[in-house]
Amino acid sequence: MLISRRLPKFLLLACLLSLAFASLARAAAPATVSVRVEGVNQTLLPETSVTTNSTPVVKDGHAEDSCSGGSAAGALELATHGEWGGEWSSMFHEYTVETILGETHLFEPEAPANYFWSYWLDNTPATVGVCEGELNGGESILFFPECFSEVGACPAAPNPLGLSAPTIAERGVPVTVSVTSHANASGAASPAAGVTVSGGGASATTNASGQASVTFSQTGTVALQASGPGTVRDETTVCVHAGNDGNCGTTAPSGATITPAPSTTASSYSGPYAVVAKATSVLDDHVYAPGRAPRLLSGTVASHGQVASIEMRLRRSDRGRCYAYDGKSERFVRARCGSGSFFKVASTPSFSYLLPGALAPGRYVLDLEATDAAGHRSTLARGTSRIVFYVR
Repeated sequence: MLISRRLPKFLLLACLLSLAFASLARAAAPATVSVRVEGVNQTLLPETSVTTNSTPVVKDGHAEDSCSGGSAAGALELATHGEWGGEWSSMFHEYTVETILGETHLFEPEAPANYFWSYWLDNTPATVGVCEGELNGGESILFFPECFSEVGACPAAPNPLGLSAPTIAERGVPVTVSVTSHANASGAASPAAGVTVSGGGASATTNASGQASVTFSQTGTVALQASGPGTVRDETTVCVHAGNDGNCGTTAPSGATITPAPSTTASSYSGPYAVVAKATSVLDDHVYAPGRAPRLLSGTVASHGQVASIEMRLRRSDRGRCYAYDGKSERFVRARCGSGSFFKVASTPSFSYLLPGALAPGRYVLDLEATDAAGHRSTLARGTSRIVFYVR
């Protein structure tokens, strides 16, 4: 069995290049990242947050066949509790991922086409294997099956989807969700038209702008999924309430204890005191048409302990002038470029903040900072707790 037939060509090239620079590799500090695994027919692992460590990853029982705990293999090991496996290549110093959470894709030498586990980093195809390269805080990993053939026997490569929805919604009240398609070859994002968004008794199809209006008929924690032909599904959770029923942070008429909205990020942590903030209603690096940018800014926090505070900072720049949103006056004020103040928006694992009006044209930077009861703070990470977007 030839290892060159077991790996897609782009991965072979990346492995060869990684060997040339192996002497430059160095261990990185623990990083809190998210891991998701999509199987052929179902989601095997919802988005799960883990904090990498220095424990080597060994899957074949031989200590010399190990990956760094700070690599994608280390994150996968933590997120799946070790339920994945593959063959070690002594030539490339790399594991080939063959099985994840019970779903296996093995190489068959005589088959015209074979499926393998594709690995993406931050919505872009990874250029190295799972053992090579240390992860940075805030990065996201996606595994999904993809077809490889040297004789053109595979269907078109699927495009992973990105689903953005409010974390809180009211039953019977329409909310707008957005779906982005990431081109398989490059990860380039574009609106995903014709995609089905369903869950909680709601179902809708996205328009040419990748948006759809959904109306939930069920209350509680709702799993919302985006899917379509030639795509890799994505999903998120929405807390749906019926007026002031005590769910999703509302106060019931009886004065019952407020039930906070659930976090959309799983709290399966292994590192010390991880606090992870994530914006959910605004797409990173997205360009919104005037009047189409979300006014409802929402997000979630995953933490070992009780969330004590969630603070937000929103800055805008346009034609050389800079502004910062003032939480007290609820308006943008002139500010020195790069400056702006945080203001508190919640003390629960999720928040929703409604801006008073539509966002004017410009470049925006949304920052989230969360603190738990023990005083541990989240860090700013592009794409999760720091979102850069545009209105023009």
